[in-house]
Amino acid sequence: MAKLSVALSVLLVGSTSAWSTISMKAQTGSNTRREILQKGAALATVASVPAAANAYAVPDLKYPFEALEPYIDAPTMKIHHDKHHATYVANINKATEGKPDVDILELQLNALEAGPAVRNNGGGHYNHAFFWDEMAPPEEAKKTKPSAELEAMINKSFG
Repeated sequence: MAKLSVALSVLLVGSTSAWSTISMKAQTGSNTRREILQKGAALATVASVPAAANAYAVPDLKYPFEALEPYIDAPTMKIHHDKHHATYVANINKATEGKPDVDILELQLNALEAGPAVRNNGGGHYNHAFFWDEMAPPEEAKKTKPSAELEAMINKSFG
């Protein structure tokens, strides 16, 4: 039950921030009274819920929501991160409630046998967590290059 409470709290906090009127621009260092109160309420909610074993969580982004523009806009990133991914996390936590702690990769090894709740929600959580880490702002992405092996496969397949 504690795990479900954590998941619901995370989902509610994420939902509140996803639909708030706070600007989605990077923080400039100054906070309005409203922002300070919202952050305090979010921290209080998370702190008041007991820690749950085996609770998966939506990772924080390493970049601001608008960093992938013009390719992915800030509202799409915010909803996708704070609501869509959070739904996968809430559902995988519900599906694994009362079961031993397992790393998400280990959980996915037997996902087909574990059934659709684990397969779909565990896979959704893993894929999104991977997605957030692999995406980079355009200026950073320009500095990266695929491995020699991958580049050779791309060239062979697509010319």
